[in-house]
Amino acid sequence: MFDKAEDLSIEFVKLKDGKHALDFRVDETFFEELGSKEVHKADVSVAVEVDKNVNWMHVRLHMTGSMTVDCHRCLVPLPLAIDARYLLIVKLDCQEEAVADHEDEGVELIYLRSHEFKLSISQPVYESSLLALPMIRNCDELEIKPCDKAMIQKLETLNGSATDEVVDARWEKLKQLKNL
Repeated sequence: MFDKAEDLSIEFVKLKDGKHALDFRVDETFFEELGSKEVHKADVSVAVEVDKNVNWMHVRLHMTGSMTVDCHRCLVPLPLAIDARYLLIVKLDCQEEAVADHEDEGVELIYLRSHEFKLSISQPVYESSLLALPMIRNCDELEIKPCDKAMIQKLETLNGSATDEVVDARWEKLKQLKNL
């Protein structure tokens, strides 16, 4: 079963002190709910380990699975594997700010007030999963390349025609100054 963004929460008041394991699964509707238009398909498993104490919790998130996004070169759907980890440190029954970021990458410090009874992990799962995708998304590293041949040819044609254009005379003058 795939969870909605609102379902990705931990009711920590029901948990006893100690370690607990929870599992969630999200798909493309989860990413759409939170505003991502680039994920076409997704099957991401979220393993959560909660280490609860009286005053704090460590919530370790491990996201694994695949997400299908557009290739940056030819726009064909491209399935990519993800593997991301994230740590939430939660201070319970606190009078501090509601949420504050920790300086370390991949770690977030959260303060919860005494009247709160559950912790939403939707945003960290969403952000960590998207950040686990490569910055440049293309099929260069795939064995079977699903490239759109017509799009690649069009790009090569457009790239070749750009070099055939007449060079602006001002650039020629600047090149002459450089050679002096």
